[in-house]
Amino acid sequence: MNLIKIILADDHKLVRQGMRSLLEAQPGYEIVGEASNGLEALKLMEELSPDITLLDVMMPDLNGIEAAKIAQQRGYKSKLIILSMHANSTYVVRALQSGAMGYVLKDSDFSEILQAIQNALEGKRYLSSSIASEVLEILLNADLDKPDLLAVLSNREREVLQHIAEGNSNAAIAEKLTLSVRTVESHRAHIMAKMRFTSQADLVRFAIQQGLISP
Repeated sequence: MNLIKIILADDHKLVRQGMRSLLEAQPGYEIVGEASNGLEALKLMEELSPDITLLDVMMPDLNGIEAAKIAQQRGYKSKLIILSMHANSTYVVRALQSGAMGYVLKDSDFSEILQAIQNALEGKRYLSSSIASEVLEILLNADLDKPDLLAVLSNREREVLQHIAEGNSNAAIAEKLTLSVRTVESHRAHIMAKMRFTSQADLVRFAIQQGLISP
């Protein structure tokens, strides 16, 4: 029997350990890698080609929703499922728009995670039962012409935006993303100009509103 290969991405080691124990106790599942942020998750997806990747929403350096978007753009075959403690319909909609096949709340019963995995493997979406009706209502009443406020930024600018909002200096961001400090400064300037931010506070508020960082 071919095992279902899974990557776990969560910045809390205890959460990953608990999820690993629960999944490996089920027949047919194999945890092939663990990541503590979205950048590590993308690297593992490229190297290991897992069937399923479980992504936490709020991770440092690159959050789960942004990681899902990049994975979809790169054509990775892994089915993506978002795990989150945030029952925020805006996050759910953004996750689905970014290519996630499921959104499961961390306080859900473990059977919901198993169902989300099975659905994803079959090409079907899955939402935690407690948020499904609210999200459907939002989608049915969505303004299809409403612009994606993040769409004007490149993937790299979105990464830099999250790092800035997390309070990282230009030098720290340059080291994390393997860029020069001057390049980071250029990205910062472009972000401020494109988004018409006038201060760091504007940038942080926007990042929170878009679910890039926790309040």
